Amino acid sequence: METIARILVVDDEERFRKSMVRILKSKGYVVDEACDGMDALNKLATGGFDVVLLDLKMPELSGEETYNEIRLQGFDVETICLTGHVSINEATQLLQRGVFDYLVKPASVEEIITAVQRAMDKKQLRNNEIEIDQLFKNPAVN
Repeated sequence: METIARILVVDDEERFRKSMVRILKSKGYVVDEACDGMDALNKLATGGFDVVLLDLKMPELSGEETYNEIRLQGFDVETICLTGHVSINEATQLLQRGVFDYLVKPASVEEIITAVQRAMDKKQLRNNEIEIDQLFKNPAVN
């Protein structure tokens, strides 16, 4: 049985955010939205998210600062960064620090859906590895 991803779209640009939510829902994903980094962290604290689509250029708490908090707080999510301001150096640093993918706005719907599916595949593989590891650590006694 395939797990349906629960996605959090984080972007201060309301028009883009609402459009992404609508598109992702039309593809069968469960989607919530946050208008800034603090809103995102509050929603992530409730649990249950698999993937975060995170805009990097936001006022107050930037996407990079939000990602730092996601890591510090140990949220089990794959993060896909989106930005309209291309910086190869920034992209490289974020990818080295664990961001799953880095997409440049305006990314096509196909690019975003593909990135989300790949992120879900990675998360599912990691969860399967954890389950297998637990089986070996705690074998059932027959």
